[in-house]
Amino acid sequence: MSEITAEQQVSRMWQHIKGFHVVHFVNIGEKLGFFDQLRQAEAGLSVADLAAGKLHDPYVKVWCDTGIGYEILEPVGERYRLAANLDVVLADPGGPRNLTPYFACAVDYLSHDMERYPEFFKSGDTYTFQEHGDEFSRAIGDITGGLHIVVAKRLLPAIPGLKEVLDAEARILDMGCGAGGLLVRLAKTYTTAICVGVDVDAHGVAAARERVAAAGLDERVSIEHLTGEAIEHHDAFDLVTLFEVLHEIPVPVRSQVLANCFQALKPGGALFILDETYPSEAADLAKPEYAFAVQTAFNELIWGNVVPTREEQESLLGEAGFVDLQRTQIGDIFTMITARKA
Repeated sequence: MSEITAEQQVSRMWQHIKGFHVVHFVNIGEKLGFFDQLRQAEAGLSVADLAAGKLHDPYVKVWCDTGIGYEILEPVGERYRLAANLDVVLADPGGPRNLTPYFACAVDYLSHDMERYPEFFKSGDTYTFQEHGDEFSRAIGDITGGLHIVVAKRLLPAIPGLKEVLDAEARILDMGCGAGGLLVRLAKTYTTAICVGVDVDAHGVAAARERVAAAGLDERVSIEHLTGEAIEHHDAFDLVTLFEVLHEIPVPVRSQVLANCFQALKPGGALFILDETYPSEAADLAKPEYAFAVQTAFNELIWGNVVPTREEQESLLGEAGFVDLQRTQIGDIFTMITARKA
């Protein structure tokens, strides 16, 4: 293989710079409501339509033309429309493919964290998830909203034998429930299930309780403000879920948290984990299947989060007593791990 040239490296860096601008472009369009308007107009919209007498037309025109350059918009005469299938990616709130909350989080929170990285690199200090505040906790819940549908309606019922359990007054523990999105989705999907959420983040717990109350699910869904190592349930649940949580558990207490998950399950109960897996070898860092894990490790560095490798994941589960471990790659982004208590 020939060595990459300096010109090729320059081109690669320009693509990274372009990505920075695309993130802001999408976030601006979302905040101004452009994507929602465009989704509802199959024939496209003019600059005047989008500006609606409230925005500066010349700026809107440049935004639209830039969208064509980014292949996010398409021209239709003097009008503009979303490029094919981007309606479900940029204009489908709560949908499983909708990415606009991630763009918003990158601009509103991650970028501000990264501005402070040089000082944290010098001090070694952390700025934990919980310290980011209420709006941040709710924003993170929004990011994963679409995935909750996928987990509840596709991934969990596909686990052998689990759908029958879920449909028969199952008891579910969501470890690290955050703002309660998955918990509420599970309770709505499995209408006789009793669901308990546990989280250390006071902001997330407050948001989760609000969400449960708003959904009218208080009788079947409860939230506990506890650390994972402090839960004391014994042989109580048919299913324990850790949704985008394992890498957020502090390394020194991971073993105890997994042991408590094992303890909380009934004999034969199932464990479900959806998380990132960090590559074990440096040679794998640039492989596409590890791209999101590597990115997550960097984005959440000062939160104190450490993305585990496959070996670390399997060691934790084995030490806790879990058997029948199965793993599946989901969309070249996440690892789904299932196991059970014998």
